[in-house]
Amino acid sequence: MIYEITRLNLENEMDLILAHKRSIRLGGLLNLSISGQTAFTTAISECCREVIEKAKNGLLAIRIGQENDKFYLTAAISYKESEITRPGYGALDYAKKLVSQFNMYSEDSYSNIELTINVPKATKLSEVKIATIIDSFRKEHPSSPYEEVKLKKDALNKLAEEQHEQLLRSIYVNEKKTEFLSIASHELKTPLTTIKAFTQLALEEGDHCSDNIKMYLSKINTQSDKLYKLIQQLLDVSKVEAGQLDFNLEETPLNNYIRETVSLISKSIPTHNVEIEVGEDVTALVDKLRLEQVFSNILINAAKYSDERSNIRVMTSIQPGNMFRISIQDEGIGMTQQNIKRVFEKFFRAEEVARAYSGLGMGLYIASRIVAGHGGTIWIDSEVDIGSTFYFTIPFLHTVT
Repeated sequence: MIYEITRLNLENEMDLILAHKRSIRLGGLLNLSISGQTAFTTAISECCREVIEKAKNGLLAIRIGQENDKFYLTAAISYKESEITRPGYGALDYAKKLVSQFNMYSEDSYSNIELTINVPKATKLSEVKIATIIDSFRKEHPSSPYEEVKLKKDALNKLAEEQHEQLLRSIYVNEKKTEFLSIASHELKTPLTTIKAFTQLALEEGDHCSDNIKMYLSKINTQSDKLYKLIQQLLDVSKVEAGQLDFNLEETPLNNYIRETVSLISKSIPTHNVEIEVGEDVTALVDKLRLEQVFSNILINAAKYSDERSNIRVMTSIQPGNMFRISIQDEGIGMTQQNIKRVFEKFFRAEEVARAYSGLGMGLYIASRIVAGHGGTIWIDSEVDIGSTFYFTIPFLHTVT
């Protein structure tokens, strides 16, 4: 078991004073003999001076270790590789003579010095006493303005280190999750393709099936299509995260493309009135299949979150900077300003929506990445109980005359 009592960043000569004070104070709390305190403190001071002078920057951590019923005191000093020499002469050689154990090693581009002395049994050290000592150091008030500034700076550095570690953990977990999504999606695709193929074959042999069997097969086929789309979305998410969302761009007049695409998608939402109002025509470099995903995600969401027989309007216009804007307006439930800020986040689903509507929260995230991949932007205006309008832009090459 190892207990860290105190730590100190070594930056300048003032820190030698702090290192000396803290080691002397700890020696007193441990009831070490005067000679023991002096030897340990001197060894720490010599090594810290060497680090400050030659490495410019280092870290001192003083710890108490326990092995069975024996305790030992260790000062661990780490610093970036520098001109500091190994023991043999000078400060480090002197420090080595003052302690019972002296260890120096390199690890991950850092050099480390460890100074260790045994804590005599006569001090009657225990875990309870160690906890009291740690608490005493934690509550200690700074004895000088420099120490006050130092304590605040060290606290900020520690917070920054914790936040950095949290970020690294988050990145690692996210990478593993993306890897899992990719593998799982590929593995699911194979049996699903088989299920769908045999279902379609069975439907083609409909003359040999009862009406009930045909109905069951039709439902299996419909649900297989839905599951296939979900799997494709999972694959797209993993591609986005891996930076592998490829685009097959081709020069395309947009008005005809939008009419055909929206008309095709509107057949899957026959319960709503889809209107198309295109403005001046332009030609742009687009991936037709990927852009169809954007229209499909937004239009199907518009239908999902609005009443049957309500209107959905698709409109276009030319914007400054050779940008072509598409807007898709619905008369649905709308969303709050708080949810608008997060609607394009991966897997985001508003709490009130998740309770009433199915979905994984991937469609709009993928749509936003596809639009970004085309060099455009996507955003939303919305009002609760009034409806939403999604806008996205695409750079165009020239107008069609």
